[in-house]
Amino acid sequence: MQKTTSNSSFRFIIVGGGTGGITTAVRLRRQFPKDSIALIEPSDTHYYQPLWTLVGGGVVPKEVTRKPMSEVIPKGVEWIKDHVIELNPEKNQVKLAHQTILTYQYLVLAPGLKVDFDKIKGVVGNLGQNGLCSIYDYEQAGKTFEEINKFNGGIALFTVPPMPIKCAGAPQKIMYLAEELFRTKNIRERSEVHFYSNGPSIFGVPTFAKALEQVAKNKNIKTHYLMKLIEVKAQEKIAIFEKVTPPPVPGAAQPPPVDPHLGEKTEVKYDLLHVVPPNSAPDFISQSPLAWSEGPHKGWLHVDQYTLQNPKYPNVFGLGDVTGIPNAKTGAAIRKQVPLLVSNISEVVRGAPPSHKYDGYSSCPLVTSRSSVMLAEFGYDGKLMPSFPFDPTKERYAFWVLKRYLLPKMYWWGMIKGWM
Repeated sequence: MQKTTSNSSFRFIIVGGGTGGITTAVRLRRQFPKDSIALIEPSDTHYYQPLWTLVGGGVVPKEVTRKPMSEVIPKGVEWIKDHVIELNPEKNQVKLAHQTILTYQYLVLAPGLKVDFDKIKGVVGNLGQNGLCSIYDYEQAGKTFEEINKFNGGIALFTVPPMPIKCAGAPQKIMYLAEELFRTKNIRERSEVHFYSNGPSIFGVPTFAKALEQVAKNKNIKTHYLMKLIEVKAQEKIAIFEKVTPPPVPGAAQPPPVDPHLGEKTEVKYDLLHVVPPNSAPDFISQSPLAWSEGPHKGWLHVDQYTLQNPKYPNVFGLGDVTGIPNAKTGAAIRKQVPLLVSNISEVVRGAPPSHKYDGYSSCPLVTSRSSVMLAEFGYDGKLMPSFPFDPTKERYAFWVLKRYLLPKMYWWGMIKGWM
């Protein structure tokens, strides 16, 4: 239901109908059963995006990853079907595209992020055809499998843009699924598989990076680091990469030596190219007083990395992919964030400081084949946080069952209903 009045006021406003917004709405409704709660979300559809990798790999149809938004928004929460265009935390106001002004006592921001395909020249308008594909979109995830399945040998490229991106492991998950399909179709011997990453390693957590390097080696996948995809010549099937500088190492005494090839551009022919677009915060976040104005998280939502509260406006909280905190942007992170965020809001409502702390936990089920997963669980500073008492770097069928069958059920019937 779209709101049209210009003076609507709510105790709580939640921006975003994704995982963070819905699970927060459920728990806030339970915690504050008599207070007014509004959720602002323009889309008619709610997606379970972690399965898009398996959609692109041909394991599941894309349709199983969606439900109508009307089915997941909890009863007692008013759905405002509109776009946010401006935030005014000084006046506790949210401005919508239809010029409605809403006021709040407490604001929770969980709008997710933008996937910026247009930041790579030549991608927009050419996706889903002629070997160019991406799982970072609902419709394109299905077309990704079509392109992978049509591949009949040659050069297959899989790319990673500058961080942060949602699910940083996804670019190589789809690569491993594609490589396995090439073997199944008996075209692997006449195929080259290359992994081009803007980063300095295959994964951000060293323990898992070492294990994944071995996975890539075992599969004869060639890795290329500090290479940023800047342009695609789709008709000619040419990808253009630029050599970039490594990110600064925290605590390093001096910066690394300058690479003499820095800024060099390299053209690479391909027959299949999987593109991961750069990610950014929505404009109404990045252009607001609530965003980081400088530093490594510039443009992302400014919240304390432990309490998820904005340091300047204590009645504003944020969670999920939009936050500028040093964690991985995954659904598992949101699952840990929501309960403590709602507890912290409850304390602030009572006039107390927020006391619950988020430890940066995230989980990335690293799919390495259609029957194996390496379960990476870690927190701030790459601290390992395994849930099971055995080597987390070993690929296991049990984790495949978890990823493929159990986690989707846990999501639809547990997480977004506020039970886990």
